[in-house]
Amino acid sequence: MSALAKFAGHEVTVVHEDGLYRHLRFETPGKRGAYAFELITWPYNLVVKTGWTFHFDIDATPDMFNLFRNTAFSGEINPQYWSEKVRAGRDEVEGFSEDLFEQQVKQHVVDAIRNGDAPRGIGAEVTRDIFEWGEIDNEASARRELSGFRFKDWTFGETWEWNFQDFKPGFLHSCHAIRHGIDLYDAARKAVAA
Repeated sequence: MSALAKFAGHEVTVVHEDGLYRHLRFETPGKRGAYAFELITWPYNLVVKTGWTFHFDIDATPDMFNLFRNTAFSGEINPQYWSEKVRAGRDEVEGFSEDLFEQQVKQHVVDAIRNGDAPRGIGAEVTRDIFEWGEIDNEASARRELSGFRFKDWTFGETWEWNFQDFKPGFLHSCHAIRHGIDLYDAARKAVAA
């Protein structure tokens, strides 16, 4: 389910608003708690509570809504830039990605086959040894599998520069919540002004 589909039907409730001091709740009426989230701001700070909690701060932007408005188009997110602004919840921003690991391993094998550097049967052996028999659930086990793999004198070689880190689903969900919440808040303010 896409992030926007999770938030479909959400409405904003202003719990508190005094200038840059805001506490906003977002949820779908009649579906209390289903993908509900809160945004809390004060000068230079924003906290998002989605089941995960992240605290963003930046000294250059008193109104944090402007930071998120100005660094991504409406409906879009900018997790790379926004992750740099996380003060609390940093350990939930990025982590080992099995998908990214698998993608890089398979691409390396495909490149080796195309270049004529890999022995016949390498693809099946990598699938069997690493993806079917290997227990890979963190970066240490992934690197251990790569360094221990050998097939007909072929190895993965130097893989220490390979990056298996990616944004965690909770962080991406929270980024979508922030962007969607700001868009709903802006729309509600325009409706009141009209």
